[in-house]
Amino acid sequence: MKSANEAHIQLGTAALPRGTQLQPFIDSVYQWAATLSQSGANYPTALPLKVDKLENGFQISLLKRMGASGGFASAGDIQGIVEEVKEQAGARNVFFIRFYEGPASLTDRQVPPPKDATERLDSILSGLVDVQTIMQTMPNAIRAAVKLSANT
Repeated sequence: MKSANEAHIQLGTAALPRGTQLQPFIDSVYQWAATLSQSGANYPTALPLKVDKLENGFQISLLKRMGASGGFASAGDIQGIVEEVKEQAGARNVFFIRFYEGPASLTDRQVPPPKDATERLDSILSGLVDVQTIMQTMPNAIRAAVKLSANT
């Protein structure tokens, strides 16, 4: 799992309502991520997707072929992670959506990447067309997960 301390672009946040049961929320957003390339609305994606369940969320890796070896590696990773954030009113759970550079991000690049980490990440992100589709469907997935995990 990548850390918030590593170079990343924050794609979104969602403060979870107090009383949200975390495990059902995490399971629901993971299920959404795992079925992205299988639903008719999003299929097919331009790049193959690999989805991993993390202890407190998920990671979607957008895969590219790595040169002559023929193997695949991540060009970029979208992580959805629940973290506890301290506020004046007490601790609160927040769902963070972050984008990280993958080892195959510079494969097939025609010009040298920007030196600045944020500019490089922005350049990589703009070249991965599936990120926009994923992010467009995420708000509904988050709302559904909150509804399923509401503490009744």
